[in-house]
Amino acid sequence: MLPDGISLGRLQGPLSSLASISPHFTGAVRISEPEGTGFVLVLAGKPYAAAFESSSKGLLLSGDEAYTYLLDRPSLDYELIAYTTGESEAAREASREAGCLISEDGAKPSSRIGSVETSCLDQIARQPGVVAVSIFHEGFALQSLGSADFEQVAAVAEDLLRAGTRITGDMEMGDLSQMILETPAGKLIIAPYGDLSICILAKPDANLGLIRLSMRGMRESSG
Repeated sequence: MLPDGISLGRLQGPLSSLASISPHFTGAVRISEPEGTGFVLVLAGKPYAAAFESSSKGLLLSGDEAYTYLLDRPSLDYELIAYTTGESEAAREASREAGCLISEDGAKPSSRIGSVETSCLDQIARQPGVVAVSIFHEGFALQSLGSADFEQVAAVAEDLLRAGTRITGDMEMGDLSQMILETPAGKLIIAPYGDLSICILAKPDANLGLIRLSMRGMRESSG
């Protein structure tokens, strides 16, 4: 019923956590768990359709009821599917025909996916010398702040993290906390962030200690 779109990868956590990953996400959140399957359709961060079915629990929910149920779940296994404008229009029409659209009250700002503050990412971006920061997953930049084109480097950055993880493992150095690429023009910090990764572009004179402190606070708040 829904367009295929482009998969951005699988995640786990509450539906509201999408806000800190991609507050302006457009596409489908596809839920696939042992106890049921469903979806939430999102346009620029705002949910507009939802459905969930669980044979084990005898649930067949759609629209506001499905969205409220999924939003209240403490954790979900879901896949992010990015849609083009045309695919979003097709998805909305299919949802309308199936009776899965969310009402204006059901998608009020207080329950908007994307309304959760991104203060942790902002805090890093505000550090002296930081030019830009991005959260990425499976080679796709999901959320970025600042002036830098992370789309071109996300996949390579993740490859570097994987290589660094293998090296630290082979050298029995423990878990990789971060990697730093440094040139006379600036510094690039790449670090794991749960199931995601973070990339920070900074000026040559940036205070790495303050940046590390902000990153540590970001990890602790997400954990």
